[in-house]
Amino acid sequence: MRTTPEENRRMGEWIGQKLNACPGPVRFLLPEGGVSAIDAPGQPFHDPEADAALFEALEATVEQTDRRQLKRVPHNVNDPEFTQALIQAFGEVTGR
Repeated sequence: MRTTPEENRRMGEWIGQKLNACPGPVRFLLPEGGVSAIDAPGQPFHDPEADAALFEALEATVEQTDRRQLKRVPHNVNDPEFTQALIQAFGEVTGR
């Protein structure tokens, strides 16, 4: 069952509040190409409106600073390019 835009909005707000409570460095990547293999374009759960509701709620809720950042990545969470962005973000947080 696919989440609705309203469910994703509420999830985004909840996740955002949790991220705001993190005292250490945070990078949270937003996979614009889909949040799962079955959410990719052409797949049964592809729903750009639902994904947008999640991402917009996160951006509205998270208090971004130099240490706490959201980053949009124009790939699916399962794409090698997303993995590279994740590795880069990990390096930013760990100083490696």
